[in-house]
Amino acid sequence: MQRLASLDLPSRLSGIAPRWTVMLACAVFGVGVSALMRLIADQFAPGVAPYAFIYPACLLATLLGGWQGGLGTVAIGGFLAWEFVVPKAIQSGGQMNYQAAALVINAVTAGCAVAVAEVFRSAAVRATAAHDAKLEERDLLFKELRHRVANDFAIVASLLDLQRRRSSEPATRAALEQAMARIRSIGRVHRQLYAVPESAMIDMRLYLRDLCAGLVDATLPPAGIRLSCECEEAFMAREQVLSLGLVVNELVMNAVRHAFPDGRDGVILVRFASNGPGWRLEVCDNGIGLPAGERKTGLGTGLIEQFVRQAGGTLTLGGGAGHNGTQAYLDLPASAALSKPV
Repeated sequence: MQRLASLDLPSRLSGIAPRWTVMLACAVFGVGVSALMRLIADQFAPGVAPYAFIYPACLLATLLGGWQGGLGTVAIGGFLAWEFVVPKAIQSGGQMNYQAAALVINAVTAGCAVAVAEVFRSAAVRATAAHDAKLEERDLLFKELRHRVANDFAIVASLLDLQRRRSSEPATRAALEQAMARIRSIGRVHRQLYAVPESAMIDMRLYLRDLCAGLVDATLPPAGIRLSCECEEAFMAREQVLSLGLVVNELVMNAVRHAFPDGRDGVILVRFASNGPGWRLEVCDNGIGLPAGERKTGLGTGLIEQFVRQAGGTLTLGGGAGHNGTQAYLDLPASAALSKPV
């Protein structure tokens, strides 16, 4: 009901049609709903409560088109009742004064219903506007935070470069150059995570491929660990793509830090593909597996759990010590992605 009241059709369609035409259309729509309900009711109880359906009709017209649309429904409905309902009632033995008084009372009552509906509609419109303003402010702050973080990466890289130029030791200069490259790679991953276009659907295959390429440069050691990425052609909404990107980032980082201790070699696989009626994101490794108790306090909690909820999926962890690594499966419903763009 609140969503219906917050539609505010005259304002939404102001660039397509004048406000008064939208309000008139809402009034006519309300009268049509009332007439349809009357026709259906006459099949079961002919002539009973002839004015009853004007109330839901004027409420609906008010929620869609404002009080003008509601009063228009009352006025048009009252005119039609005077032309068709009242004469039939008089022919059936009713008194003119009684029918006229009944029509006026129903019109006044319907007008009161319109006033109540308008108060509710105005409150819903204000609440929706306030909610949209908060979302816009949040998005602005989030963009500002991303910009500041990117600047921080650039500042750190500049400081390392300044120190490298001042150093005369080849080993120190080489270490600083390596640190600069790693900082730039981390900054690139940060941009790849959030720099998703505002289009309706995002190509998941291109996004995951670019993200994994950035993670290779930013998080993997020079040798020993390999990151593989496989993805079917799929297109997803921007919000879900961002959530899945954050899940991949956290799971890959966890695998790099914990799955291959003592410099051992290994492979991390990121795969996104259809799975039965839905979709599945997999992040698996062939490392040492999860220690006992890790499933309750490690990968399945904190940020990853929050990102999974935002993506609208469920996370399952498999594997353990001596079980050929750790497997993380994020299952999504079929509606989460499309095989072709819209």
